[in-house]
This record gives sequence, structure tokens and C-alpha cells, in this order.
Amino acid sequence: MQTEAYDNDRDAIEAFLDRSWGELGLADNTLAAYRADLLDAAAFLRSNSSALPMARRQDLLAWLAELAKRKQSARTVARKLSCLRHYYQHMIRRGERSTDPTAEIAPPRLPPRLPGALSEMEVEALLDAPDVDTAMGLRDRAMFELMYAAGLRVSELVTLPLTHLDMERGVLRVTGKGSKDRL
Repeated sequence: MQTEAYDNDRDAIEAFLDRSWGELGLADNTLAAYRADLLDAAAFLRSNSSALPMARRQDLLAWLAELAKRKQSARTVARKLSCLRHYYQHMIRRGERSTDPTAEIAPPRLPPRLPGALSEMEVEALLDAPDVDTAMGLRDRAMFELMYAAGLRVSELVTLPLTHLDMERGVLRVTGKGSKDRL
């Protein structure tokens, strides 16, 4: 019985992830996080005689209590709950559920998150770290300078195609989170 429930959970999860990738264009890292979150919830629910596709509000509250016992941060719990909301909304759209068991579950309060900034000394140390006497070091230095000057994420930098650089205009087009472009 548990193997059948596992296959059904996995099938339902993969159908959701396929739709999320195709329709929403979610990034690979987001899809991997969603997969891990949903498999974790499914495993907990199976161990408590339930299944992810048929979970009730109280089943999910028990899982959230388990996350608190595991000392998961409020931000992690909020992300996992958001993932479940998307999953159940997908099931409702497909006609596989009539209600969303997460609808009346309040997300945890999150403290404001401000980005950390490097000091001038830390920036200089970072830029001076590569050995510019080697080709790799020169490349690394250029990458650090571009990241710093343009405010790029590492993932944006490493996926940046050369065709997005317009040397005539001195413009770089970056595709960031949510497939949003910026110059």
C-alpha cells in the first residue's frame, strides 16, 4: 500500500513540476526546491497514514509542526507552505481536488531581510584575489568586476550569453529571476 501511495505522490508531484516548468518557466533551482519540499511533505504524510494529493488541513498542520520540531527557519517554512499552495492550486485547476487544504493556514511571520553589503576593504580583497598573471585569474577578475559593477547574481553571471553584450552602446542585458530582463 505504501509503495502505491509513493508512486501516486511522485506522479502527482512530477505532473505539478512539469506544468510549473512549462507554464510558469520556473528555474531549475526552484523546481528542485519544490520537488524536495513536496517529497518531504509526502514522506511525512505517508508515515501518518495520509497522502499528499488527499491531505487535509490538519495533516498539513501536523507537518508544519514537525518542521518546527526540526528547527526549520520561518523563511524555510514559509517557502514550503508556498510550494504546497501552488501544488494544491494546480490540483484544483486540473479538477483533482475541490478545495485547497492550505487556504486557511497562515504563513509564519518573517523578519525583514536586508541584503548584506561588503565593506570597501572586502570588495578590494575579492577583486585582488585572482592571479591576473594567468588567463583563468584574469577571467575571474573580470567576472568579479562585472558582478560587482552590474549587481549581478552568480547564477546570472554564469548563464550570461555573449549575445547579451552590446559593445557599441555599452549595454549588457541580464535575464534575472522570473525571466525578467534588465539593462
